[in-house]
Amino acid sequence: MGRKFEINLVKFLYFFGISSFIYLIKKPLAKEWLLVFFIKSYYASLVDNLVVKRGYVQYPTRFPKQVKTSVLFDYILFPITCVFYNQLTKDSRIIQCLLKVLYFSIPMTIAELWLEKIHVLLNIKMDGIGQLLFILSLFPYYWLDLQCLL
Repeated sequence: MGRKFEINLVKFLYFFGISSFIYLIKKPLAKEWLLVFFIKSYYASLVDNLVVKRGYVQYPTRFPKQVKTSVLFDYILFPITCVFYNQLTKDSRIIQCLLKVLYFSIPMTIAELWLEKIHVLLNIKMDGIGQLLFILSLFPYYWLDLQCLL
């Protein structure tokens, strides 16, 4: 995979993320979804800063270059998937929520492992990090649901 592919993939993901965000705002209860979006952005940036500073993850292709973390993932794609998950599980029971989180976390983990394997957008420096990424990808979805239940 060449450098041109990496740049085009980043551009496509930015376009997809911004388009999804516009779709997100047009939904009913937009204020609540925006709150979820910003909470998840904050959470993702905290965790990603910690992981990048410790050297577990590197983002070779990123925009802007001055930032060591992935703005695309932390502030666009991950919060949008969390909002879509919350929209999908808004009226669901806890068991349904546990099953529906797999719709989001499994594809996200597979995509992260694929990107890491071909070293396009993500370099992971730990062995066995795949299981950890999967477990960590489940937590943010449940965190806000647990906050709402309490």
